[in-house]
Amino acid sequence: MLCQQLLQWCAVYLCWAVFLSQQNDCHVSASTSLATEERISVTDGIEAGSGTCTWEDRHTCKEGTTYQDSRLFSMDVPPSVSRKLNSKFLAYIEPDVSSMYNETKGILSPIETSFKGVFAKFINMSPKRVKVDWEQTPGGMRVFTSLLDKFSGGGTASFPGHRFIVYDEQTGEDLLTWEIRIGNSLYTYDPYHGVETLAEEMLSETDMQLYRLQLDNLKFNDVYQEFTGRQWLALYGMKEAPRYHMWPADFFGQTHVIESRETHLLELPPSSFAKVRTSPYGSTVQEREKLEKYRDPNQKILALNMTAVSVIPRVFEIPNFLSKAEVDHILDLASGIRLGESTTGGNAASSTKASGRTSRNSWIPRTHSTIIDSIYRRAADLLQIDEALLRSRVGNETNLLPESKVAIAERLQLVHYAEGQQYTPHHDFMIPSLSKGQPTRFATVLFYLNEPEMGGETSFPRWLNGKEHKILQVTPEVGKAVLFYNQLPDGNYDERSLHSAKAVLKGEKWLTNLWVWDPYK
Repeated sequence: MLCQQLLQWCAVYLCWAVFLSQQNDCHVSASTSLATEERISVTDGIEAGSGTCTWEDRHTCKEGTTYQDSRLFSMDVPPSVSRKLNSKFLAYIEPDVSSMYNETKGILSPIETSFKGVFAKFINMSPKRVKVDWEQTPGGMRVFTSLLDKFSGGGTASFPGHRFIVYDEQTGEDLLTWEIRIGNSLYTYDPYHGVETLAEEMLSETDMQLYRLQLDNLKFNDVYQEFTGRQWLALYGMKEAPRYHMWPADFFGQTHVIESRETHLLELPPSSFAKVRTSPYGSTVQEREKLEKYRDPNQKILALNMTAVSVIPRVFEIPNFLSKAEVDHILDLASGIRLGESTTGGNAASSTKASGRTSRNSWIPRTHSTIIDSIYRRAADLLQIDEALLRSRVGNETNLLPESKVAIAERLQLVHYAEGQQYTPHHDFMIPSLSKGQPTRFATVLFYLNEPEMGGETSFPRWLNGKEHKILQVTPEVGKAVLFYNQLPDGNYDERSLHSAKAVLKGEKWLTNLWVWDPYK
């Protein structure tokens, strides 16, 4: 199924590439678990009506209480939709735009950029697999986009006016044409037209359960959209709120301070040690102690300042996340790694070439060196996630995530952009299959390794603000990290997390990025 999802993902970039060629400070101290010392508990999300505590008190919540995102509000779900599920759902409501500037509510109105791209979710509500092609021109060339399993879904970035043709995988017979419309992200192929009695006559009991799952999801979307103003892109009844920490972005310039014992390296150890691989279960105490002599002696705790540059979507900048020595180590690794044409997945067996992506990339596992392991540990502090979850686990560590012993983090992706290369707008999340937990990418962390002479910014073309139509662009700076979330606090996928790597106009660009999944990978 992962291979199928990555195939769908790859088609996103071709759509973008063809179309585009045509076309006030608040300081909140937030001491983390310091990942090498203390375990962070994993919860199944927050149910409506549970006890809550404030952001400032989240580390000392009384027993029976937990921190709840301030933008989650209780929504009633009719029994005909919820069936046996909770009739209360905590839904995410976007903040008033004026509050993003610490202004009185209602003073400012939301401003969209001129970018009109959207996310389109395709839903197959039939008992047979179907394929989806993008029709570049009416009656013209068709490009394969998605393979949809029975009663399953897929998705792609698109534009209003794009046409997609649904056809039978076996016979090739065209079944339906979708035309992307402004304000709609959900497109269904339903041979039963939502009539349950008709479906019951034609489907097995097992298939009928899957049909009701998707039908209830569409009914839930109606309730959710009326309550929140946005469509539900996930799968109700199977997708829960994120299990892991999400930093609040209440207003532009809001600053959080993250503390980590993974302090900066000022110089690199000899290559005989620096390039020794670590265990899949993490570096040893002895290995980490060896690194201490190369760290900044004036740093007992590394304080990272993280600033919100966007509220919708939640995007943060963290300057000096990496030291020069750490950047040099990654670039030194790059000299010994063969870079291939950029692909869309970290699994060598299932990666697919991305047509809208002209960079070259490779993958660096956490086990590559003790220094890379240290960077993962620092990233765990940034994300407020136990570092053991970002690697394989044994013993009592398996209690952190009973469903899986596999790391929820992918390998670091090392990417090089030569002059003129880019990565067109895309989302990092995928629409999962019908698998339990609906695992997909939750958070993205970018690490810049150099500064192009011109261009190469990371852009967020669907961000929302109250003062300008310009697209948000983050400028690469050596050692800087950027964190953004691909999901909303209620478990919905964040369509506004759409982002791109702008073309390098002069020079070159090096970066690496870390993808973290929820609830597991």
